[in-house]
Amino acid sequence: MKALYSGMAECLYRPSVNILNAARIRLFGWTVIMTIISTITGCNSFGPDALRGTHPLYNDAIVSSMNDQFIQNIVRLHYRDPTFFLDVASVTASMKLDMGGGLDQSSVGLNGGADIMQYSLGGAYSTTPTISYSPLQGESFVKSVLSPIPIDVVFALSTSGWNAQRVFGLCVERMNGIENAPNASGPTPQKAPESGRDLKRLMQLVEEVSIDHLIAPRTDPKTKETQLEIKSSTKFAKQIWEIKDLLGLDQQRQFYHVNSDFIAPSPDTISIRTRSLMSIFFYLSHHVDTPQAHQDAGLVTITHNPDGSVFDWGTTAAGSMFHIRQSNEQPEMAFVAIPYRGNWFYLADNDLDSKSTFMLLMQLFRLQAGATKAVGPTLTIPVH
Repeated sequence: MKALYSGMAECLYRPSVNILNAARIRLFGWTVIMTIISTITGCNSFGPDALRGTHPLYNDAIVSSMNDQFIQNIVRLHYRDPTFFLDVASVTASMKLDMGGGLDQSSVGLNGGADIMQYSLGGAYSTTPTISYSPLQGESFVKSVLSPIPIDVVFALSTSGWNAQRVFGLCVERMNGIENAPNASGPTPQKAPESGRDLKRLMQLVEEVSIDHLIAPRTDPKTKETQLEIKSSTKFAKQIWEIKDLLGLDQQRQFYHVNSDFIAPSPDTISIRTRSLMSIFFYLSHHVDTPQAHQDAGLVTITHNPDGSVFDWGTTAAGSMFHIRQSNEQPEMAFVAIPYRGNWFYLADNDLDSKSTFMLLMQLFRLQAGATKAVGPTLTIPVH
């Protein structure tokens, strides 16, 4: 009887296996519920955190690809290869959050004397970007890159912080009797352009007097035409006189008409011929270093001086501010570097003049061709 009572007491006070399993399952259930609650709470910041993590990366990638494209097209022009522009039409990214869990129970010993219960929880999120490219082509785009830069855009850039020497040296082909390498607006010429000493001197003088804002564009209140005001100054009297003398202007006037008519020059008028966007690309393409083997093979045009020596495009207004170098191996210190025809072409990261001119070129492209709608098929690429 004593043994019977002892066994009954043991049965009364020892929880059954089913009761233990139920408790463990309830514990697992509460754990899962709390995990889900904490995950849902964390999802409130999942979207913003993902945006902060991915937006700078996409931004950097797009800027880098556009820089590569511009340098590649300039190098193509140097080799007289066709150019092509692609625009990133859109970038979309879908974000996915996956969660999973598992429960495993095993028994060891007789009558389930020992139970092992294991559970697992996991979660992960992923992004699937889709990038759409649109080719820039068609009548509207071609007209935008072949049309001369509007003179008011040139004035706006030169009065908005950009160096006047950089803006005029790049965008202006001729101003009254002063020329800026007009034969550089197309494929590399065989004959060297005329000396640009007068242009360099003019730009130097304009830069000197810009400290006191003595030269500024204006709109005539009556005729609404664009004019250029050249103010008198005791401090810069010599510079102002020389500027007017170089341009063949009336020394007594303060306001001068601005147009693009070179047929009937007048001492009260400044005639300005600007370059087109494509002409600027051509102008910059002449100062690209190339391997000697490519020169010997006739892959590029070599410009010569009248005495037969090789002309240095680095002495021109644009060439002195922009230089694409060449290397047989990928350069270490490059702002932009592209592989082309078995070599590397790049802008040196410490060449601040070239980087500034490149930045100006990007702004001009957006002003001239930025509003052009892409014509043709759009290439959409999902990135895995």
